[in-house]
Amino acid sequence: MDSVVMRQRQPVTLRKPNIALTGFSTTGKSTVCRRLAAALGWYRVDTDDLITVTTGKPIEVIFRDDGEPTFRALESAVLAASLAGRDNVVATGGGAVISPANRALMRERAWVVCLSAQPETVLARLAEAARIEPRPLLAGADPLARITALLEQRRAFYAEADLIVETDALTPADVTDIILEWVLTQETDRRLA
Repeated sequence: MDSVVMRQRQPVTLRKPNIALTGFSTTGKSTVCRRLAAALGWYRVDTDDLITVTTGKPIEVIFRDDGEPTFRALESAVLAASLAGRDNVVATGGGAVISPANRALMRERAWVVCLSAQPETVLARLAEAARIEPRPLLAGADPLARITALLEQRRAFYAEADLIVETDALTPADVTDIILEWVLTQETDRRLA
């Protein structure tokens, strides 16, 4: 369980009790979550990892054996539990934004930050990750078309974020720095108003 939820140091207190990272697969949510939580002294929570630990099944097996509706219900429950507390940086699954209830909960309980990348970048990163573990998005005749279509379906949902960070040419450290600077600026602006 240590690899799923972990706190690094004394937490920084912000107006919003949590940060939720949204975005498509391979945009860096898990890596940035770990770095951001360490920088803030917050807990890090990866909803996909929590679902895997809780069910004892990989995500692709849940999709295959139990269906997407079952997975989405698990995802919503884990997200709600993660955002019920405070001082959590939560890396959500790429499709968590599909649910209006999930989006409303994130807006209410967190700064919502979307990590974004172009379809070609996503495809290249998925191909690299596939060397370690199978990637369902690469299955089929035209994975780039599938990625492009899914990104288009989710575009409006991702656009509801408080901050969108294009990750194509950035390192995880760069992305973390951008988010930290933005969040701390929001807090400073609030105190000056």
